[in-house]
Amino acid sequence: MKKIFFSAALSLLFVLGLQAQAGIDIIPKPQEVSLGTGQFQLNEQTTLSFKNCDLKDVSLFVEQLRKVTHYPLTVKKQANNSIEFRLDAKLAIPNDEGYQLEISNRGVVMTAKTPQGLFNAAQSLRQLLPTAFEASNPTKEMTWNIPAVKIKDYPRYHWRGYMKDVSRTFFDVNTVKKYLDVMALYKMNTFHWHLTDDQGWRIEIKKYPKLTMENATVFHRTEKQPAERSGFYTQEQIKEVVQYARERNITIVPEIDVPGHSWPTILAYPELGVNKNSYPNHIFPFVSSWGYWGNQFTPNTLDPTKEFTYEFLDNVFSEIASLFPGSYIHFGGDEVRHDLWEKEAHVQDFMKQQHIKDVKALQSYFVKRVSAIIVQKGKKPIGWNDILADAENLPKSTAIMSWLGEEAIKEATKDGFKAVATPASHLYFDITQADRNDGTMTDLAYPQINSLKRVYEFDPSAGLSPAEDQLVLGVQGNMWTALAQDIKDLNVQNFPRLPAVAEIGWSSKSTKDYTEFSQRLDANLPRLDSMRIDYYRPGGYISGSWGPHDIKEEYGFLNFDVTKKIYDNGRAQAGFFFVEGKNFLEIDAVALLQDGHVIAEDGHHALADKFRGTNKIKPFYYNFTVTDYNPKSKYEIKARVRGAGGVDSKGNFTFNLSPVKPFDKIEME
Repeated sequence: MKKIFFSAALSLLFVLGLQAQAGIDIIPKPQEVSLGTGQFQLNEQTTLSFKNCDLKDVSLFVEQLRKVTHYPLTVKKQANNSIEFRLDAKLAIPNDEGYQLEISNRGVVMTAKTPQGLFNAAQSLRQLLPTAFEASNPTKEMTWNIPAVKIKDYPRYHWRGYMKDVSRTFFDVNTVKKYLDVMALYKMNTFHWHLTDDQGWRIEIKKYPKLTMENATVFHRTEKQPAERSGFYTQEQIKEVVQYARERNITIVPEIDVPGHSWPTILAYPELGVNKNSYPNHIFPFVSSWGYWGNQFTPNTLDPTKEFTYEFLDNVFSEIASLFPGSYIHFGGDEVRHDLWEKEAHVQDFMKQQHIKDVKALQSYFVKRVSAIIVQKGKKPIGWNDILADAENLPKSTAIMSWLGEEAIKEATKDGFKAVATPASHLYFDITQADRNDGTMTDLAYPQINSLKRVYEFDPSAGLSPAEDQLVLGVQGNMWTALAQDIKDLNVQNFPRLPAVAEIGWSSKSTKDYTEFSQRLDANLPRLDSMRIDYYRPGGYISGSWGPHDIKEEYGFLNFDVTKKIYDNGRAQAGFFFVEGKNFLEIDAVALLQDGHVIAEDGHHALADKFRGTNKIKPFYYNFTVTDYNPKSKYEIKARVRGAGGVDSKGNFTFNLSPVKPFDKIEME
């Protein structure tokens, strides 16, 4: 038996090796791959042909292929040297998103049941092409070879999602589109758009124009936030993004988070609040919450007892439903401060009149009302799994987004609810991915590290019965933007973890192998380079270190060469992370030098200590702006420091630059 197992293992390694040699580095991993002999070479005589479909079904892929190859790729039926697209309703594939891809030295044939399947086939072909396919201005001197292979492929789950929080930090339409492009590359088909939260209302609602007034959409001037982090989307912009997503086989799930996380809503329409608390009368970044409120949670919620609240939500969801053609509308429901309801006499009177036993049941009353509104719009409601606190009174038509631990998926499905697996324990991208002292902009309040391996090895079906597993809609990675606010930081947090989530949602769990995935990922990273997307690299932002021999008990200077870390104009950040020793590092001021001359200075006083929480702005970060970058210059950081009470201190110096123009330059070019 051992010999048989050893032989099988060798065979598997041999097959994996052949795939690597042939360049079959597709992410997510296809269900079935059979290697052929030779390769197909695109040239000026290559043509396109269509059977039961037409160019519009794969227009994005064809347009890009024509652009990068500079070949005409005319539509013409011919036996050899062609790329053929076929729709075949009888294709032996388990679901409508599946496809078959056959490549030989004669040509390429893509077959699917639906245009969605053809789109997915094109993404696999895209990943088999040289990475220059992703470049904006590729050279004409390219050889466009594609390895011979036969692929039969289909997804494990229908919901393969990514959530972007644009409330805590606003991101413009171009940034959203870029993420839709990358999602399409990895066959992810659901974009969860977190449009409202305590830090801002980000979508125009024509019935309620005050929702997009300055105090509900723009961070207050005292916060000194860059202007691009504030704003909202007009309905025309929303329509533009929805169409852009549709062209990439992506459905958008909008989220309007109620009844908690509704600070800008209450500022705009105070009559919606359960109490009269409206301090401060503006929005502000997440990390400032403790300074205003003493914690991260708002001191007011929507009032679940007022009919006006439901009238308001009915009108809002009417406009949301008309803008987003997808099946689901997300209504949040998370982290509601029920203690605020307990303190209000009018709420207690309402509960007695309605025979509502406690505030958890009142939350369910609210969820029922909101779910009914969403259903009345012809949509399906979905909320965070906080709403399961009174599960027996929830309508089964409400789907659950399970984020509070791995067990949350079990809790939802055992009670008969459909669920999306998105546990913070594995799939939150604002959480550290390697080293809590590497300077990346992550929420360090979480105890765990969501490493790439931890993400990849998550299984949504673990511990579920077959019946419960049938209720799992799919899987989703979430990006909260309380701390990662610059796009460079956002990208570093999302990649390469997002491709791992794509593989969880698509590939068979029986064939998943982290080592083999890592090999395919290494081959795939140059594609992200071509798309000008930064990603996490070993060491994060660590650019130097200090130890006892570098400091004294009296003030002196620490100097770090950051020439290789500055590659464009933009915002720069230096960090001082105490790692070990008896003495913290006291920092009096930090300057950025160009060729020996100070070009920017941050003069605040700080202590590099063990603090890693989110309940205050981290003082051991120093911020600068580079406005006149010179690639021939030498750049240095000069910090005035001393050991606090001694010199037994070791730590990491971190440095990162976020270019002023996103997706234009990457750090490692």
